[in-house]
Amino acid sequence: MKSFVFMCLVALATAKYYNVRVQEKGVQFRETIQTEGKYQLVEVPAHNDRHHIAVLTNLQLDQTVYCFPERGLCFLIPTSEHGAEPDSQTLEQGMDQVMTQRNGLIGDWETVVVDNKWAVVEQNLDRSVLTDARLRSFYPNLPLHRVQKLSEGAPILSGSTDAVAAAKRQLISGACSADADPQRMYAVSNPAGCEYLVFCGGQNDQYSECPRRHVTDTFFMVCLCCPEHTNREQCLFCQNLECSGYFDNTGVC
Repeated sequence: MKSFVFMCLVALATAKYYNVRVQEKGVQFRETIQTEGKYQLVEVPAHNDRHHIAVLTNLQLDQTVYCFPERGLCFLIPTSEHGAEPDSQTLEQGMDQVMTQRNGLIGDWETVVVDNKWAVVEQNLDRSVLTDARLRSFYPNLPLHRVQKLSEGAPILSGSTDAVAAAKRQLISGACSADADPQRMYAVSNPAGCEYLVFCGGQNDQYSECPRRHVTDTFFMVCLCCPEHTNREQCLFCQNLECSGYFDNTGVC
């Protein structure tokens, strides 16, 4: 029993928790960050045009489960492509300096934006693909979708995310003019989220020397469109994002 208690205390001692004030476009909110060895847990409330997110990462497995609790869905992201550092020490050093040198405040005016665009490539993953039990049990009742980074210059469509309208268009749209082949394009699908992170590596002891990042994440669905199409409503077919429930009765995940 004594050995078990000692092991628990050691595990607790390795965890670090930060409650950070963030100011973005005149709005202040609280972001929480927890590091514990190979794990990082970040939670950011809804603000401006971004939604509430809860993000759990296993650095060793290169897996991040990125959840929108109110929207009712999660995404599986490759951590190494997300804009995070490869270990928790650099994040802890950066956040320590936020707390001691900046009174726990990060402002959007002093950050570099890392703008991630993700395409949904596989929906409703069986959570058994997650070999880590902590990742598997993170919002376990929400559907999990695999994403990959959109390539530079990928064609992005404008238009609504209305799933019902998309389904109707699939029935009434015809083939492309001049027998042109349809092309894969991408339509934005709400929701979207962001994080504020500060990293300090090596011997940096000044906040001004540490990279400060505003990491934004937007998710896209695949559409099949004619070459001249620029709007989601014009396309022949668009995938609809699946979630466990709808938000504000809008019918949009």
